[in-house]
Order: sequence, then C-alpha cells, then structure tokens
Amino acid sequence: MSEEPQKIKRGDSGLAIKAGFWYVISTFLVKGLSFITTPVFSRLLTKAEYGEFSNFASWQALLLIITSMEMQNTVARAYYDYKKDFDKYVSSVTIVSCAFTFLLYILFLLCGDWALSIVSIPKQYVHILFFMLMFQACKQIYMSRERTMYRYKSVAVISVVNLLLPTLIAVALVVLANHNGTSALSARIYGFYVPSALIGLGCAAVLLRKGKSFRWSHCKYALALSLPLMVHYFTAHLLTSSNTIVTKNVLGAVAVSVVSIASSANHILTILLQSVSGAVTTWLMDNLELKDVKAVRKGTLAYVAGISVVALGVILLAPEVIWVLGGSKYAEAMWLMPGMVVAVLIQSATTIFTIMLTYQKKVVRTALYTGIMAVLCIVAKIYLLPIFGVQSLPFLNMAAFLALFVINYLLVRKAGLGKYVPIKAIAGILAGLLLLMFVSYFLYMHTWLRYTVIGLMAVAAAVVAYRYRGMLLKIIRKKFKKKSKSKKQEKTEE
Repeated sequence: MSEEPQKIKRGDSGLAIKAGFWYVISTFLVKGLSFITTPVFSRLLTKAEYGEFSNFASWQALLLIITSMEMQNTVARAYYDYKKDFDKYVSSVTIVSCAFTFLLYILFLLCGDWALSIVSIPKQYVHILFFMLMFQACKQIYMSRERTMYRYKSVAVISVVNLLLPTLIAVALVVLANHNGTSALSARIYGFYVPSALIGLGCAAVLLRKGKSFRWSHCKYALALSLPLMVHYFTAHLLTSSNTIVTKNVLGAVAVSVVSIASSANHILTILLQSVSGAVTTWLMDNLELKDVKAVRKGTLAYVAGISVVALGVILLAPEVIWVLGGSKYAEAMWLMPGMVVAVLIQSATTIFTIMLTYQKKVVRTALYTGIMAVLCIVAKIYLLPIFGVQSLPFLNMAAFLALFVINYLLVRKAGLGKYVPIKAIAGILAGLLLLMFVSYFLYMHTWLRYTVIGLMAVAAAVVAYRYRGMLLKIIRKKFKKKSKSKKQEKTEE
C-alpha cells in the first residue's frame, strides 16, 4: 500500500490551504526568477535570437502536452480507484509516458526536414528538445503524486531546485557566450533545459523505485482519461502559444519579439494561476468525493474572486512591467497586456469545470469543443493578423475562452454537478473585470490617474485587513497553538 501522511482528513479546507499555500508560494516566487531574468536575456540576446528562443520554448511547452499524454492529470483521480497500489499506478504511467516520448522522437527524426520546417527550430536543438520532453513529463507526474498525497514540502523543494539551478546556469552561460563571441542562443537553450531535464530524470528514478511495476490495466485506465485531456490541454494551449507561433510565421521574428515580451509579462500571472489551480485540484476532488456542496461552492467562488484581484493588479501595473522586462523599445507590448490577462483569467476559471469533469471521467466532449475553438481561433489569427496587426491577438483569445467557459459550464450541468457552481457570482466577477479591462486603456494614457486608482485599491485592501484583523489574528494564534502542542507531544514521546 502507498505511503500516506498520518491523520490526514481529506477535503479539509485548513489542510488544503496549508498545502496549497506552500505549493503556490514555492512555485510562484521561485518561477518569478524567470520574470526577473527576462530583462537580462532581452538585453543580452538580439531581437532575432529572443524570437528564436521564444519559438523554441513555445514548441517545447506545446509538444510536452502531446508527449506526456497528460498522464499527470490522471493521478489525482486515480487515487480514489487505486488507493492500495497507488505507487504502482504512478510507476505504470511514468513508463508509458517515457516510451511514448521516445517513439515520437524516432518518428520526428525519420520525418527529417519536413518536421523541422513545421516547428522552425534549428536541427541541432531537436535532441535536447526531446530529452527535456521525456523527463519534464516525469517531473510533472512526480509533482502531481506529491500534491495528491498533500506532501507540499516535497513539491516546494522540487519547485525551487527546478527553476533556480537551470536559470542561474543559463544566465551565466549567456554572459560567457557574449564575452567569447559564441552563440548566445545555444547558451540560453542548453544552459536551461539540460539541468532541468536531469532533475526530471531524478524524479523518474524515485517514482520507478517506489512503484516497481508496470500493468496494462493501469495503462488502459490512464489512457481512457488522459487522451481526451491531452486533446483538451493541447488545443487550449494552442490558443495562447499560437500567438508567438503564428506571429513569427506571418509577420517575422521582429514582430514576434514584441508579442513575446507581452507574453513573458503575462507569464508571471499564468504561473500563479496554474499554481493555484494545481493546489485546488486535490481539495476539489476530495470534496466532490464527499459530496460537500457548500464547501465546493464557497471554495470555487473564493478561487475566482482571488485570481481576479491579482489579474486586475497585473493589468494596472502592465506599463511598468513591460518597461522592466524589455525597456522602451518594447513599449507597444503594453497594449496587449489587458486582453492577454483577461483571457488567462477566463481560462483559469474554466479550469474548475475541467477538474469537475475529470473527476466524473467525462472529458471527451470538453476536449472536442476545445479543439474546435482552437482551430477556429488559429484560422482567425492567420487571416486577421496581417490586417489588424498583433493588437487583435488578445481579443481573439478572449472570445475563444469565453465560449469555452460557457460550453464547459453546460457540460458540468449535464454531468449533474451544476449545484456545485455559484455561476451567477462567478459570471458577475468576470464581467466586472472585462469592463475594467477597457477602462485600463484609458488609464494607460493618464499615468497619474492610474497611480491614484492603484493607491485607492491599496488603501481599500488595508482597510479590509484592518477590519478583519481579529479573525486573521485568531487564525494565526490557532495555528501557533497547534504547532506548540505538536512539539510538546514530540518531547513527551522522547
């Protein structure tokens, strides 16, 4: 039987907040290092090199969804069906994921120039691409397993090591490359992706050592759930990653550099929202298993409200964020930010529906509709980009994600889970932020007025914190007492 932390009350909000807090903080703050180093790379690399790296990174993220087959997203659901041999299940899906990635690597090499012409990646980087893809998938499975078991400390450590080490190595190698006159692009790619892949290799070793198993029954279970999820996440990712891919092919590397800077600025929000949704997954499935309608309604509303506040802050500070990342030469990227942020927010709100449908094992239709919307959106980008320019990209993404939000809510209702969703409140929050998005364009042209709004928001947050200080202090004291009691018990046992 799989190891599990003792005295865990699954579905408990306090445990979920504690585990989620450390997971989000470790993932968000550490990955914020990539946000901090973006200005370094945008200045050390030429616009063409920066565009080439952005294209490589976009394809790496896109292909990862295919090569991993989204096996990691089956782990949380499989826990309820394979409690007694959970680690054996995880071991089986790890092996399948690695084998499938290796198969695709061979096929890619056999396709030769045809495949290279599609991805527009220099041939010498193909090997590191697939090496990274194989072990990044293992890393994702490991992280999903640890979150399912509420082992937040392990997740935090891997998150820190996974980005801190590769990022620092990449910065050092790019600086040396510029000094020696060698390829800064190669230094950037190898410096980051090789160490990251080796960390994934270590995660694979741990998973296989714990499970020591491969069963076809596990594979059949996983594939029935993961293949529709793969289609869903792949096509959903296409909606956003196609911004850089389509722009490069239609308008060239210089134009895509502006889109890439805006995407990098938006990436910090994406990291946060993905971290939060990842932390929420196990808690949400636990409460669906317990049929706790009140807890789910309250939790999902808090989730959407919280991420909306953060999204609004990013929108208001977009000009400063763009200036820090790329300087004045990328100032036009500022106008892309509000739409990109709202699109990501709507996508993150829709994730709640995806988790519910995954729990119900009813993800085929959501995959189908996401695929249709992705194709329509990409076709629209190809035809409209030459006419309206890069400013049309965020609005096309927003329209697609709004449609998917409505479709997935209808699917959740059809699956019998409509009562778990406070849809009127959630729709009201999203509509409010959509309105504020249009206001932000006016605020960008009136800096002092924008600063006044930011200041008023800060004051309002301080007032709310002061008003509820008693409740906050009570929670802190309660946590402190729990820690003190546990320490006393440990000393007594010794």
